[in-house]
Amino acid sequence: MKQYSLLVRVPDTYGTEQAKSAGPQWEKVIEQWKADEVYVLSFAFPGDSYTVTGKEKLIKKETVLSDNLKVVSNIVLQAKTIEAALDLAKSCPVLLYGGKVEVREIPVALLK
Repeated sequence: MKQYSLLVRVPDTYGTEQAKSAGPQWEKVIEQWKADEVYVLSFAFPGDSYTVTGKEKLIKKETVLSDNLKVVSNIVLQAKTIEAALDLAKSCPVLLYGGKVEVREIPVALLK
């Protein structure tokens, strides 16, 4: 089995109400992934975001947006193929709220 990182993004407008609504859905999905023995770990980024930029190493409190979406969590799952990992990503509740999930294979060298 290979490990895959699911970078979870939500619209900048995604707020407390959406998070409260998605919470029970996330619990159900993670419970299923654990039962299927594909779940490795996950962590959310609910707090403030900072960037360090350029040669000057300027620090700024800001959220990086891409297509008006921000990263809010990372999930590590295991699957035999990228296609299987993509199928697992389809279960992410944020997709119902305009979110996006980027799936990337974690290189074996990083797992040692």
